[in-house]
Amino acid sequence: MRRFAYLLVVFLAAGCTTAPPDGNDGDLTGGWALPPAPAPFLPQPGFCHASLTQTEAAADYRPLSCDQVHVSETYAVGTAADADVPPAAGTAGARAAYRECADKAVTFLGGQWRAARLAVHVVWPTRHAWSGGARWFRCDVTQSDLDGYGQSGRAETLEGELTGPSPLRLGCFAPSVKGETVTEMKPVRCTSKHRAEFAGLWQAPDTSYADLEAGTARSAAGCRSVIARFAGLPDDSDMQYRSGWISYNPTRTEWLAGERRVRCFIYFAERTLTRSLKNAGPDVLPVD
Repeated sequence: MRRFAYLLVVFLAAGCTTAPPDGNDGDLTGGWALPPAPAPFLPQPGFCHASLTQTEAAADYRPLSCDQVHVSETYAVGTAADADVPPAAGTAGARAAYRECADKAVTFLGGQWRAARLAVHVVWPTRHAWSGGARWFRCDVTQSDLDGYGQSGRAETLEGELTGPSPLRLGCFAPSVKGETVTEMKPVRCTSKHRAEFAGLWQAPDTSYADLEAGTARSAAGCRSVIARFAGLPDDSDMQYRSGWISYNPTRTEWLAGERRVRCFIYFAERTLTRSLKNAGPDVLPVD
């Protein structure tokens, strides 16, 4: 015990009176900067994904090269406003993110994606990641059905897809109709036999989704105006006698996000066409 006490005293004394060896300034860190604080996980654009999700955790993030079979593609990553929790569907924060993604999709794709078999989705961090400081949202695009629910796999990027002719652009269709329900819209060339053609987008009013689904008279009037402009027809009460119409509303999720553009199609129950009706005029579409 005595020897230990003696050595401890010598050590403390040496620490107080002995200068550092030559070439050492006594700074144990050597002047190195402290390492930065760990940053929250941040996804990157330019990658694709095997499935579509509403939220993404760092542990589940497995991006693919877009030449591999995938379902969704990330084309932009935005920064969300600070809040205690991720924005809930229908809130101002969620709508702002969707609007940003929808606008950036036009640039990425090279054209209006609502006029194509495409859908835009916003992916958020998990609540756990948000509480750790994550404030990003991811903009993903998918090749989709007309109703916006189905996603198709592909093995190439969608970047610039709409800058020229594309099989994803909405054109002419051979519909299957049961009663008043469209059960299938098969895309065909406009030179092939068909009974429906995409005419354009109608901006629906800012109402409830239930009201949109129930308001068929309003949708009919809105789509007839779109059809009139598309086919070069007078937008008057005679439109109801020139053709029928089909509409595809945004999904409920899209509606909550602020999407108000309804897809409108000119439709004939019995007449078959082998040409586009763009600017066809009254002679081709007379009042019956």
